[in-house]
Amino acid sequence: MFRAVQQILIIFALILFLAALPKIISVDPSSGSLNWSFDTLPQIYGDFISEISEGSLGTYQLGLQTRPIAGDIADNFFTSLLIVLIAVNASLIISMIFGVFISRFRLTKLFGAFLNMLAAIPDFIIIVVSMILAVKIYKITGIRVISLRPDGGALNTWFPTVLAAIAPTLYLFKLVSVKYYQTSSEDYIKTAVAKGMGLNYINFQHVFKNLEPFIKSELVKVISLAIGNLFIIEHIMNVSGITKFIFQSNGVQPIAIGLFAMLLISLIVYISNRLIFYLFKRGFIYE
Repeated sequence: MFRAVQQILIIFALILFLAALPKIISVDPSSGSLNWSFDTLPQIYGDFISEISEGSLGTYQLGLQTRPIAGDIADNFFTSLLIVLIAVNASLIISMIFGVFISRFRLTKLFGAFLNMLAAIPDFIIIVVSMILAVKIYKITGIRVISLRPDGGALNTWFPTVLAAIAPTLYLFKLVSVKYYQTSSEDYIKTAVAKGMGLNYINFQHVFKNLEPFIKSELVKVISLAIGNLFIIEHIMNVSGITKFIFQSNGVQPIAIGLFAMLLISLIVYISNRLIFYLFKRGFIYE
């Protein structure tokens, strides 16, 4: 219990410190060096706690308007949550299906080779090229697949979701494929094959059980990949997500609230990933 409280306090202090960086860092115009105003940190921490204790999330600047964070954060939060939730869970399911259960098919090997080629390209380049291709498709066919308007509805959501899923899928598929072939060469797998057990039975009852710990240990990194790409995607595609509070304001309050919201999104997505494993094991794995 004490350790959990300690970790929460450290995370709270670290997020507020990151949010306060624009306020505590300044550039000396004469020498060009950085000046750190650490003496303002106690006041920043105190103002944030005071604002929250009064039942308010504070305000943020939207153009020339000053708007309450509490009035706008719900829609932005659920937009970002939906994008990351679908992206990460889809990458997990796709990686498991193609990396384990249908990995023996030739089409899967071609799919894996294509993903390996994509993995050599930086995520930012993939995102930009995908947007260019979407614009080209619209010019050639007249079919609109993306919208750069904040009120674009599904057009402003599904394409960012696809882009956010690319990096987690590439990482997870490669991990699952490598671990699958390593596990397949173990003696107990060879013994199961020699006994005439079906391939699906071996994959479900033996291979998956040994892959599961490795995948679970990488879930935090997979989610961080999706969150990192979300910052890029929402910014360049003008998605009204939670990163708006981070990019469009230099105040401590909105940046901190945005970062805390990102942390909550990561936690919800992680729980959903673990729930998928639980439901899958309950439905297909015999303990």
